Amino acid sequence: MANASDAETAAAAEFRLSSRAAHNHLHKRAWEFFEKCLATPWSPETPDGVSDLRINLGVAENAMMHKEVSSFIEQNLRVDPVSQLTYGSGPKGSPRLKRALASFLNTTFEVREAVEPEDIIIMAGVTPVIDALSWAICNEGEGIIIPRPFYTAFSHDIPTRARGVVIPAWFRDLEGYTGFDDVFDAEMNKKALQRALETAVSNGIKAKALILTHPHNPLGRCYPVETIKEIASFCGRHNLHLISDEIYAKSVFRNPKAPNAIPFTSILSLDLTDRIDSQLVHVTYGASKDFCANGLRLGMLYTRNEGLMSAIASNAMLGWPPYIVQDIWAGMLENQSFLNDFLETNQKQLAEQYAITTQFLDEQGIPYFANSNAGMFLWIDLRRLLCGMHWSEERLPDLTVRRLSAEDKEKYLKKEQDIFNRCGENKVLLACGSAFSTEELGWFRLTFTPTRDALYVGLSRLKDVFDQLRQEV
Repeated sequence: MANASDAETAAAAEFRLSSRAAHNHLHKRAWEFFEKCLATPWSPETPDGVSDLRINLGVAENAMMHKEVSSFIEQNLRVDPVSQLTYGSGPKGSPRLKRALASFLNTTFEVREAVEPEDIIIMAGVTPVIDALSWAICNEGEGIIIPRPFYTAFSHDIPTRARGVVIPAWFRDLEGYTGFDDVFDAEMNKKALQRALETAVSNGIKAKALILTHPHNPLGRCYPVETIKEIASFCGRHNLHLISDEIYAKSVFRNPKAPNAIPFTSILSLDLTDRIDSQLVHVTYGASKDFCANGLRLGMLYTRNEGLMSAIASNAMLGWPPYIVQDIWAGMLENQSFLNDFLETNQKQLAEQYAITTQFLDEQGIPYFANSNAGMFLWIDLRRLLCGMHWSEERLPDLTVRRLSAEDKEKYLKKEQDIFNRCGENKVLLACGSAFSTEELGWFRLTFTPTRDALYVGLSRLKDVFDQLRQEV
């Protein structure tokens, strides 16, 4: 790896590694942290669970429908040695699952042009799909633009193997910026993306693509059609691939406090003919979120770009999910009665647990990015706790990352970690905003989709943390 540090050179020599492996050894070990955090999950069936084990309100997992998923698998799993215990039809995905996904997308995403099974490739989750796209689209040192804040794993998925570069698009310094609503505004996106592109060029980085997380993670909203079209036009003008990550497409729920919330509109349903070449538009989707099954490790890429599909297929054996697992998801998609009931019930429970969590935050006086209607998380504002301010104080210091001195940035990041650690000591897990490349420190992501019992316990533990921190002001 070019320009390896002294520590990387030493690690490569000590462990007899390549320079890129030495770099990852030193800098890309996030799962060690998560393994520790998630090693002792709370369960009502676990002895001493209420007092001793951890409630996960940090990682985006939906446990509300785990019983329904488990029941379906137990009742429908059949082992077919011919198709499941052999190489089958190869590593690009079972024909059965690709047919089921094509039908699902055609039926529920209101596609403009029919999705064909041959335009889908199956991999072991959307993370391998993003990795494969980065590898296929970017040469080492080339980049992918992503509006901030963004899903934390993109910072891992893009550079770790493909050596791509994340190019963040900033909003806070734009003229007329008023808040997170602007992340969804067409004109503000036009300005932010253009600035990100120009900044990348000035830094010697060639942009090759843009990732749109739609619905948005961590802000929990859908993009308006006019904004999606503006982003497509931007990509078309600059010959950039547009990757629409739609993994939360069916986790959109009714929020009575946001009757005018923007509904989900898949990029597949839009006429973008005059804005971008269709071969530059790609969609990712998976079983993890809408189907409450992170552990199935199933994701898909839809693309009409024959060259891109062929390039990714050349490495498909590296992310080849078992056929028996693929058949589980295919069975869910094929069973229309189960599918309809499952998605409807999940959306209903998302709305209920969003309401429970926002009521708790309101009672605690914790601000949050309101009027969400998608995903399984809330973007909560703990800036006053970060700054050690009295709760009634309204005037906050400027916590914009780009404007902070190195000393202040280090101070506030340390305080953010302290809040995270306090939560850990109280056996509840939150996600730090800095992990999502937030533009302003002091924000955290709170996942509200553990089981109902676990949610109540987790919120109670959060209250204890908030009370402790307030008493110290």
